[in-house]
Amino acid sequence: MHHAAVEVLLLLLVGCVVGLTARRFKLPYTLALVVAGIALGFVDPHQIQAFELNAALLFTFLLPALLFEAALHLDIRDFMRNAWPITMLAVPGVMVSMVATSAVLYGLIGATGLNPAFGWTEALLFGSVISATDPISVLALFKELGVQRRLYLLVEGESLLNDGVAVVLFLIVAAVAGVEVGEHAHPHLEGWGDIAVFGIRTFIWMGGGGLLIGAMVGGLASVALRYFEDHLIETTITTIVAYGSFMAAEAIGCSGVLSTVTAGVITGSYGTLHGMSTRTRLAVNDFWEYAAFLANTLVFLLVGIELQVGPLLADIVPVLLGVIATLMGRGLAVYLGGPMCGIPRSWSHVLWWGGLRGSLSMVLILGLPHDFQGRDVLIHMVFGAVSASLFLQGLTMAPLLRRLGLSQERSERALSREVHRAELMAIVRAQQELEHLEHEGLVSAPVAERLRGWYDHRRDEARTALKQVVVGADELAAQELLEAVLRLTDVEREAIRHATHADAVGVDAAERALMPIDERTASLRDALHHGEVRSVVEHVLGGSVDPGEAHVGGGEHG
Repeated sequence: MHHAAVEVLLLLLVGCVVGLTARRFKLPYTLALVVAGIALGFVDPHQIQAFELNAALLFTFLLPALLFEAALHLDIRDFMRNAWPITMLAVPGVMVSMVATSAVLYGLIGATGLNPAFGWTEALLFGSVISATDPISVLALFKELGVQRRLYLLVEGESLLNDGVAVVLFLIVAAVAGVEVGEHAHPHLEGWGDIAVFGIRTFIWMGGGGLLIGAMVGGLASVALRYFEDHLIETTITTIVAYGSFMAAEAIGCSGVLSTVTAGVITGSYGTLHGMSTRTRLAVNDFWEYAAFLANTLVFLLVGIELQVGPLLADIVPVLLGVIATLMGRGLAVYLGGPMCGIPRSWSHVLWWGGLRGSLSMVLILGLPHDFQGRDVLIHMVFGAVSASLFLQGLTMAPLLRRLGLSQERSERALSREVHRAELMAIVRAQQELEHLEHEGLVSAPVAERLRGWYDHRRDEARTALKQVVVGADELAAQELLEAVLRLTDVEREAIRHATHADAVGVDAAERALMPIDERTASLRDALHHGEVRSVVEHVLGGSVDPGEAHVGGGEHG
């Protein structure tokens, strides 16, 4: 135990050095971890490895933290607005990607005789684990370059949902191949009929059960959080939600990944917003940001300890072929599914090239038993594919976005608008919290009145400054107006659908009312994509875009 504790401390120290280095050279942290992991591969594992990197450690301790932290920040309302393209990319898209990647890889390695021992089992295992995307560094770049919010949501939402789908597919392939992964025992299957029935039943049970359990745990936690005003207890509750939802689903044979993701989305969308104070919400976000940092650090560095550079270099040809097959499989899924989802062609390029791989793929492949014959070569191939995606794709995303015209280089005026908008949003949120504190008796009426006057003055200053920035900047005003109209159009659509579900409006009437809204949304999104903002906004609103009017309500949307 002492040696294990010493090793963990050493790994954390390495993680700190890597993090500082990555920040110094402005590199994605996961990319820097890959470099550190390769460097650790030169060290004899027996000298520093005090405990075994096993499936229990990976699946039970590290994976829920990675999943829950990412899901906690996804708004379920944003997800539902883009549910169709996200679901298409994450479910049938992952299946297409897995099959295509596996077929290409088997054709390049197994069928050609390059490695006769590399059969369909190894190809399908690789295809299933590598089909999960983890574009953390790409999303950070999206924010920096001002990429459209909807494209950001598509990439983020798909990466969360396809994690669960990839795990289910991996476990199905492992079970069919007779490979025991973790505590998942494999059944005895005879013939394609048994395999098909088992696969469909397992996918429905694991997927549906994982979603249901996650929704129940997340919903109960969101209700429970309203009855506590202690940031330590509430942070502990979220920890129980993350790991409890995972373990509960796994205990009955459902997808722990989908369960944790669902619980995280619901907790983040309802529990943290309606059941936590500002202080608690900040504490919870900081805790889970650190938990994900810790999990990512341990995964990549422990993988580096287990890897040996000599065998890795010996498998360099299969590794390179794995990278090629991964890109081909992802490309087929994206370019086939994109037109069906109404995704612009340029966005499909970003979804293809931005489909980076990360920790989950490494966690899954390391979960294979040590006596599995193809384990080492699969680990090398997955590590190579993850590394290549982070280096090759991650470092070239910014030039690609600029070439496609999807990055919005902000002028000084645009930056000022965002600064004043942020100030205004912060002030309004503080005023809402002040009302809550006064209502709860935590702030006396005289103190609340004085603070209210101070915030009112700051709010008026921020609004005036924001208006001055927008006035005279026609394109900036049109851009803000377009974004606001898109948000309000989504509200209109949700209102009609709600009325239909409540039987206040018939289905035929709802469809007729939705038709012009959908057409308007399509033209606005197309304008946002092609840069023809001003003319389309004028056409939709039936008049000229006045910068002073365009500002109304624009300061409080994000």
